[in-house]
Parts: sequence; C-alpha cells; structure tokens
Amino acid sequence: MGQGPEHLVDAVPDFERQHRAVLVTDVVGYARLMEADEVGTHARYRRLRVGVIDPTIISHRGELIKNTGDGFVAVFESPRDAIRCTTELQQRIGNLEGSQPPERRITFRTGVSWEPIIFDMDDVYGHGVNMAARLQSVASPGGIVVSSSLLGALGDVRDLQLDDLGELRLKNLSRPIHAFAFILPGVDRGATLGLPGTSAGWAKLPSIAVLPFKNFSSEPQDAYFAEGFADDIISSLSNIPELLIVSRGSTMAFRQRAIDPIEIGERLGVQYFAAGSVRRMNSNVRLSVELVDVSTACVLWSDKYDLGIEEVFSAQDDIAINIMGKIANHVRRAEVKRALRKAPHSLNAYDYLLRALDALYKLDFANFSRARALLEKARTEDDSYAAPYAFGAHWHMFNIAEGWSSDVDADAAEVIRLSECAIERDPSNSLALAIQGHGRGMFFRDYDSAIDLVERAIAVSPSNSWAWIFSSGQFGFIGETESAIARAERAIRLSPIDQQAFFNYCLLGQNHYLNGNYNDAVRWSRKALSLNPRFGNAARVLASSLVAIGRVDDALRIGKHHARILPSFRVSDYERRCPFKQPQASLYVDRLRAAGIPT
Repeated sequence: MGQGPEHLVDAVPDFERQHRAVLVTDVVGYARLMEADEVGTHARYRRLRVGVIDPTIISHRGELIKNTGDGFVAVFESPRDAIRCTTELQQRIGNLEGSQPPERRITFRTGVSWEPIIFDMDDVYGHGVNMAARLQSVASPGGIVVSSSLLGALGDVRDLQLDDLGELRLKNLSRPIHAFAFILPGVDRGATLGLPGTSAGWAKLPSIAVLPFKNFSSEPQDAYFAEGFADDIISSLSNIPELLIVSRGSTMAFRQRAIDPIEIGERLGVQYFAAGSVRRMNSNVRLSVELVDVSTACVLWSDKYDLGIEEVFSAQDDIAINIMGKIANHVRRAEVKRALRKAPHSLNAYDYLLRALDALYKLDFANFSRARALLEKARTEDDSYAAPYAFGAHWHMFNIAEGWSSDVDADAAEVIRLSECAIERDPSNSLALAIQGHGRGMFFRDYDSAIDLVERAIAVSPSNSWAWIFSSGQFGFIGETESAIARAERAIRLSPIDQQAFFNYCLLGQNHYLNGNYNDAVRWSRKALSLNPRFGNAARVLASSLVAIGRVDDALRIGKHHARILPSFRVSDYERRCPFKQPQASLYVDRLRAAGIPT
C-alpha cells in the first residue's frame, strides 16, 4: 500500500532557531552596471566572490547562506567575527575596485543585525534577516550600518568609530530600529541619512528634526496631545523622499530643554528643525509651530492654530498634514536659494536637481532647455539618485504638453524609460510611479496600468502631493470626475505653496471642467494661469471653460494669449493625443478651436 499525505508531513525536518549575527549585502546600482557591461560586470563580481568574499567569510568563521544575484546573506555565531569580516570585505573590495571608473565600480552596502533567526531547509528566516536587509538599504555605498542589539552583544565598542543614526523607521518594520553607521576611510558619511560627508557629487538631501512639542498647560492630556502631534508630523514628513527625518528617539534629549540651534545641529547633524508648543486657554487649545534654519538660527516659517477642546483630536491629522506640507515647502525653498548661491565647483546632484526645477517651472524655452541639461548633470553626478530620472521624465511630459516636442513618440517613450530608471533605483519613489502612471494614461491611453501605478504611488507615500495630483488626472481622463476633484483638492492641501501649485490648480480646474462645473473650472484655471502665465494647459482649460459658458470674447482673448506663449501649438496635433475619453475629447477640441487657438 502507498503511504498517505500524513507520511510526507512527518518527513519534513524540524527547523532550528538560534541567535546569530546576520550580514546582508547588496551591490549599489547592480542593474545599471549589468546594463552597461553585463559580461564584464559579472566576471568582476565572480572574481570578487571567489577570491575575496567567500574566503573572507570562511576565515572569520561565517557561513554563506545564499547568493542573491546582486549580493549575499551570511551568518556568524560571533558578532565580533561578523564586524571584522564586513569591515575587511569593504576595505578589500574598495581597494580592488578603486582602479575602475566611478560609474563602473562594484560597491556594496552592508547591514548587520543580532537576533534569533530560523534555520530551515538550507535558508534563514525571521525578523533578524529582515532587519539586516533594511539596515543595508540605508547604508552609504561602501558603508556598514548595524543594529544597537549587535553592538550590545559586542560589549566593549570603544575601539569602533561610529555615527549614531538614532531610531530609524525602516520599511515594513513596525518598530523603529536604533542603528549605527561605521565610520570608514573613503566612505561618504553624508550618504547615510544626511550626516556630514566629503563626496562632492553624491546627492546630499536636507535633513530635519522635529523636536518634542512643549506643553504649557497644566492638563496631563495636553502633554499626550503635544507628543502625538510631533509624532504625526514625523510620520508625515517620513513619506517625503527628498527629506531625511531624524527619528523621535534621537530628539527626546531636547524634551525639557531650552532650544539652542547650534547644539541641535551638532548633536543631530541636521540643517533644519521644527519645534512647537501646546497651550490650553479656557475651552481652547493653541498649537504653535516654527521651522528654523540651523545654520543661521533664523525662523523660516511659523504659524498658530486655535482649536476648541472638542476639535483637538478630530482635527489632529489634518493639521499635522498641513504643517508637514508647509515645512516641506519652506525647506525646499530654502534649499533652492542655497543651491543657487553655491559656486559651480561645490555643487552636488541634489543642488543640480534644485537648480533644474527652478528653471523647469518658469516654462520659457531657454530655461526649459537649461533644466534638461541640469537634470542630466544631476544624473551624471549621482547615478543612483532616483529623483533626477523622475523629473527628467516630467521634463519630457511638459515638452509634449506644451507643444515643443519635435518627436512626440520619442518623448513619450522617454517618459516611460526615465521613470522606469527612477523606479529601478528606488522602487518606492512615489513621484516616479505617479509620473509613469500619468504618462501611460496620457500618451498611451493605457488607463488600467495608469490607475494601478498612481494608486501604488499613493500607497507608498500617502503625503506626496505629486502622487495625488497625477492620480487626479487619471481619474479625470476616464470620467470618474468626482474622485478626480477630491484627489486634486487633497494634493493642494498637501502642497499649498509649492513650486508646482500652478500645476495642481490647473488639474483641479481641468477636472471641474470634465465634471461640467465650468465656473469652478474658470476660477481654478485662472488661478493657475496667474501663478504661471506661461502654462499652456491652464490657458487651454480656461479657454474651453469660457466657451462652455458662452463667454466667447473672453475665450478668444485667452486663445490669443495661448498663441503668444506657444506659437507652434496646433489643435490638430493635440487632437490625436487628447487623453480624455469620448465624447469629452471631441467636445474639448471643438471648444479650443472656438477659442481661436490655431488648428
């Protein structure tokens, strides 16, 4: 007789769970390296595996668990062995690859944790493995980031040079992890959470700390409210990829102390901090908040919010989002000014990106062309930085929309290619996901894929105004206009004063137009045009809306303005790529003609 399925279950061996140091490494920009030279890259990587990596792991009593293609996982019984092994590996690989051009070098990021892990079927599982992988993702190229639990297991760490990164909120881990970065010769500390670094080219993002809010009330519940507010702002800011946020645990030392901007800058390594207070006054609560530039001790922005006691908790999320948006926008403005003042030889990839965006949104042809060159320079300086690729895709999108493209098909393909490059470098880049979604809907009418991409963008970064505004465009294209309007309104609440405000207002106006709310469409598209008189899409939405409500003379004046700013634009060209579903597309094109825009 054959044996039943119970026999198969009984035959599965038990697994073991033991404390181990888990070492996870990843090759920086592996896909880019393979695309540039697949055979050469793999040959060099194989030589490193055979000649350096495997022997070094074995010599430090480690066990290589698996090769992940672009990295590996190893475990050690001794945390000290794990540290000695990974520092030796980084130094030896750095020396061997140092002769390669920077864009061709094989460089590893490494994370190490100390936790109980599961050994099962020749593999390892568990929180410790996940933690090491997440720690690896925040390490600088050539760098090592370890958990506090691993240092605790080491005991005496006085011989180690470390940067305290504080408690990091890492992807898919519910609790923050207190982490430390090793200070290694030749490794840019600035690439690890914005600590002061030395490399000129890598993108150095602005960093900010949200200090514990002070409670000036006698009521205990107000103290909880104050702490909760700071936590909400930290959580919202953490969704913005161009800002580096210091964890709450690192700021707790400033909870009951007078604020000294110089000390905050030195101890937390940040360029900006936000501080605030809560005060109860009879039946009202006043929340005050300010944003400070550490280098100058100047207040960049401050505001007050007065709430009734009954409103405090119901309004907390909305106010936190509002504060987050204003902090992010004011930091961005300060960084643009800082980048514009820098001498060219001291610029890094982030500076080039900021200069590009300053030029891009002026929407005159000379600045627009300069923006493309600056975005290319940012990519050259730091090829692992996703944002210049994402905004490069946005540039090609504008090039088509404003009627400047000499080859619409080629520009549309570049929108997809560059956004794919950004997603490859940062799969959680909300802007890149949203731009690719918008591009697929706008230029290829692939609405299903577009909706999926913009929804993913919102899921990975719920506080990203770009994700919401591009999602509003897609829902407008397919006729779900009430949802489109709500999404555009949320984008505006998240980013009320940003450089892109004219774009957000225009899409809100466009969605009102598609919903038949022509007076609202006139109001919002006119507001967009007042912020940026060179934005052709705003002029087109305004002209069509004016025709729809019978104000043809006003529409003709807007049509003449459109012809002045975009003399090469032709309605017949636009008609072939109008992204609206029928019958809206034909009606919109007819109204553009009625407004006198050249056919």
